[in-house]
Amino acid sequence: MALLYIHARAHRHAHAVPRLLPALVRAALCAALALGPLALSGPAHAQVQEQAQRGYDIPAGPLGTVLNQFAQASGVELSAASALTQGKQSSGLQGRFSVRGGFARILQGQDLQAIQGANGAYSLRAAPPSSDVSTLAPVVVTAHLEDPYGPVAGLTAERTATATKTNTSILEAPQTINVVTRDQIEMQGAQTVNDAVGYTPGVIAAFGGTDSRYDVVKARGGLFVRQYLDGIVLPFSAYSVSVPQFDPYMLERIEVLQGPSSGLFGQTTPGGILNMVSRRPQADPQHELWLQGGILHTGKLAFDSTGPLDQDEKLLYRITGLVKKADGMTDYSEEKRTLIAPSFIWRPSADTSLTLLTHYQRDKTIPQYQGLPARGTLRDNVNGDLPRTRFSGEPSHERMDREQYAVGYAFEHRFNDTWTVRQNMRYTHVDIDARGTPGYMLDADERTLYRVATQGLGKGSILGIDTQAQAGFATGALDHTLLMGFDYVKQKDDYRFASAPAAPIDLYDPVYGIEIPELIPRISTMQTMRQAGLYLQDQIRAGGWVITAGGRYDRADADTEDRAAGSSTPRRDEAFTGRLGVNYLFESGLAPYASYSTSFEPLSGTDFDGKPYEPMTGKQAEVGIKYQPKGSDTLITLSAFHLTQKNMLTPDTQPGREFFSIQTGEVESRGINLEARTRLWNNTDVIGAYAYTRSKITKANPDTSGASLEGLPLPRVPRHMASLWVNHELDHAGLSGLSAGVGVRYIGANYADSNATQELPANTLWDAAIHYDLGKVNPDLNGFKLSLTAANLADRKYVNYCLNDLQCFYGQGRTVLLNLRKQW
Repeated sequence: MALLYIHARAHRHAHAVPRLLPALVRAALCAALALGPLALSGPAHAQVQEQAQRGYDIPAGPLGTVLNQFAQASGVELSAASALTQGKQSSGLQGRFSVRGGFARILQGQDLQAIQGANGAYSLRAAPPSSDVSTLAPVVVTAHLEDPYGPVAGLTAERTATATKTNTSILEAPQTINVVTRDQIEMQGAQTVNDAVGYTPGVIAAFGGTDSRYDVVKARGGLFVRQYLDGIVLPFSAYSVSVPQFDPYMLERIEVLQGPSSGLFGQTTPGGILNMVSRRPQADPQHELWLQGGILHTGKLAFDSTGPLDQDEKLLYRITGLVKKADGMTDYSEEKRTLIAPSFIWRPSADTSLTLLTHYQRDKTIPQYQGLPARGTLRDNVNGDLPRTRFSGEPSHERMDREQYAVGYAFEHRFNDTWTVRQNMRYTHVDIDARGTPGYMLDADERTLYRVATQGLGKGSILGIDTQAQAGFATGALDHTLLMGFDYVKQKDDYRFASAPAAPIDLYDPVYGIEIPELIPRISTMQTMRQAGLYLQDQIRAGGWVITAGGRYDRADADTEDRAAGSSTPRRDEAFTGRLGVNYLFESGLAPYASYSTSFEPLSGTDFDGKPYEPMTGKQAEVGIKYQPKGSDTLITLSAFHLTQKNMLTPDTQPGREFFSIQTGEVESRGINLEARTRLWNNTDVIGAYAYTRSKITKANPDTSGASLEGLPLPRVPRHMASLWVNHELDHAGLSGLSAGVGVRYIGANYADSNATQELPANTLWDAAIHYDLGKVNPDLNGFKLSLTAANLADRKYVNYCLNDLQCFYGQGRTVLLNLRKQW
């Protein structure tokens, strides 16, 4: 109830706020108000009034699910005893209703009623045989606020656990946080995490959209984003290929926290955090069977089932799985995946819960990620353009086999109204065999590519444990949410690499079937890393003000064993990082904010004198404004940031040290991010995003030729990126159950290389989707949904990434998928 108290106090102090806000925040406020229909009064404001009517389109289903969706959509709190809704079904809610009218329609004929308390919240009770309500016995209540680890109704999330490690309103997070919901993933037909974040401002696939082997993204000016699953870090290493990948079907939401975040998460990149949230068991029984087919011989069978295992709903289960196969865009390429993800929740009491999260995944791939020379793809070639179907490797050798599994838990116990403890743990293991035949030289004829056969064997494992104690209390007029935590990470990374020259290939008249020579071992390393961190955070609320202050101390130990050389290199890094942020929440839903945050990231290796490198450090100043009226489907975030990363490696220019680096490098990134999510006229969903980014290398030594990177932009950083997705339901046109969506993504021109000599031109890509709920046409087909999704609808041919002059990669061609789902 603290949030309601904050809103009530905010109105009384609103007149004093403009004098206190920095000029840049006031400018951001004016910019947000200039966006058009987002005024502080009128229809948006009226929606938050209890008696005002608004449109709803909640499908039929279990009564508890329908009530939960209605409470979230209308912006009210609802509590109920689960026994009251157990086994009951509802026909849903369609049309315009007030809050009371909506409850009355949903509960019609259910012998139940919703009673509003003095604080404005509603309680579900059994309808009395007479009008004497006072004789009802008290009921056990359960909160139905949005769970930051659970489903989101629609495309707009309200709460997050990534930004603060506590259940926090997005309006109170003093940093840019973008949430891709389950509904968005399904609406747009995303097949990978890279696809799913394609409409997120400032976020771009690090190695282009065709590298379906991994999901690696950059943000905040070309800086890598470290990946987490359910708040626990995933394997990461500069030495290996042991990186997992997660199918979007097993995820409930994907959250991107942009900017330095070491104050909570320890050693991370300054680009930010990408936290994937697993689908978890639900009390309301829900089941799904999904069939998918498409071009490139695509086929998928997926299933998802959740519900209680006992009558008291103390034990819940969920099991999600799929098998799928598809050919790649290039000749001979293919992808196969098998996934199973069981999970369970045990709730012995209302104050205690234990969630078990597991998964096993097996991938067998002949990668479509085939490097081709810049001549023939990005630039002219005397022999003509190379087709994007060209396979430059050797089909009998190329492959990537990955086996990954994880087991973990999330435990929570509430001692009283003040103290709650949590512990999250996961062990993740990845085993990869990656083989390739990349080119290392193009002949003068511009068609003969000399190649090398390679094999990388990686075994990686990581154990992460995060223990937290949270206290909620007040000191005078200040409300506190205090978080104290200790986390521990242990990672092992075993990497072996071998290679040998292979026969060349004529890229314009390829002949396959060559014999692969015996590979020569080149690298054999074992890296063991341990990190322990102690952190403290306080979220202080007073009136409309929210101050978030946190700090963390980390110690990271790493030992890298070079088995080929018979040597071992130990190192230890220590750092203190933190974040300070301030938000102000207006009653209208406006929330300007400002923050300062830092990060650190240890580096491997030594300089010429054998001195280990210091960790890279990052710092960011960010200001912005968020807008999310209570009870609406609108969330707008506008932010401006200035980020600096120091201690980057730059060439050592002293004679005899050409192959060594020193730590005098520095980069700077600044920009503006805008994201808008809303639902218009109760039948049109809109997701809009724009990012303006300027990155620059501010310090770099010249190389032996005297050339320096100083003053150049970072590679793969478009100055402008924009996207827009619009999905419209056609019920008003007499086409009940039918909706159509169209999306456009613009990626501005950028440089493929550090020397800024290879420019990747700007590209505009179109996407589309059609969804048909067959149950709205024929009751006998209730639960059946048909959809058709298409990415790169115009089949635009373009180069979206270059590793060097010999390895450029075409963007993904047109992808069309037909889906049939049955839900019950």
